[in-house]
Amino acid sequence: MKVKQIVTTLITASSLAFVGITASTAVQNAPVQAAATSTVDLNLTIYVNNASGATIFATPNADGKVGATSNSLQNGTAWKTTKAIKVGNTTYYQVGNGQWISSNDISFDAPITSLNKTMYVSANGGSVNLYDSPKSQNYVGHVNDGEGYVVYAQTQDNTGATWYNLGQNSWVRADFMSDEKPAEKISMSATAYDPAVLGSNMGYSGVAANLSKYPKGTQLKITLGDGTVLNRTVNDTGTFAYSNPNQLDIAMPNSQALQFGRQSISVQVVG
Repeated sequence: MKVKQIVTTLITASSLAFVGITASTAVQNAPVQAAATSTVDLNLTIYVNNASGATIFATPNADGKVGATSNSLQNGTAWKTTKAIKVGNTTYYQVGNGQWISSNDISFDAPITSLNKTMYVSANGGSVNLYDSPKSQNYVGHVNDGEGYVVYAQTQDNTGATWYNLGQNSWVRADFMSDEKPAEKISMSATAYDPAVLGSNMGYSGVAANLSKYPKGTQLKITLGDGTVLNRTVNDTGTFAYSNPNQLDIAMPNSQALQFGRQSISVQVVG
């Protein structure tokens, strides 16, 4: 399988992790005087965006005084905040009980972590949309199931979902990508039969195949011409399939089998 590559410039950023507060919360003698304060309620995730970390401040008092503590939050870490206080020209975001960080030390966008690895589209036979960024999500194209791409970076959106950069500002959600190379797809022909009509009690979860090609117990992912996906286990071999290695007979109720006819299918071994 040829791995596709969309050339891009690598972006270096801190890894995203959650770090607790362990140092003393004693207020230092570094008050800042401001004329007034105003408070708003919110529900956001904010990210520390200061290489030296974000100093933690005590809750601003009614006189507009803000005191720095001996604590700080690590660069690149993410924090939930439900309240903000504006003191003069600076906004402080609450990250814990009596613990606030300055708007000068944060970003509303998640850090981007550099990667350089090959991953594969996992779309159950379909395609997946690409977007210009996890934040704006403007459509820029699509990629197809099974294709391999070099992944250059990852980040998160405001819901916490992870996204991968395939290059040239083409982002795809991580749940549509896999580290595992998909099994090879083989084009075959298929008919259908009802085991019960033949006096068998094997049910409808199986498929009859040439056992020299697919031994009993082989798990197959079968994609029909209309895109329908069937996950079946080889448990039988009919005389036609025995003499035709590129033929499968799919078990299903007789009323469905009569309508199935003969179809072109793709088959992957998944177990």
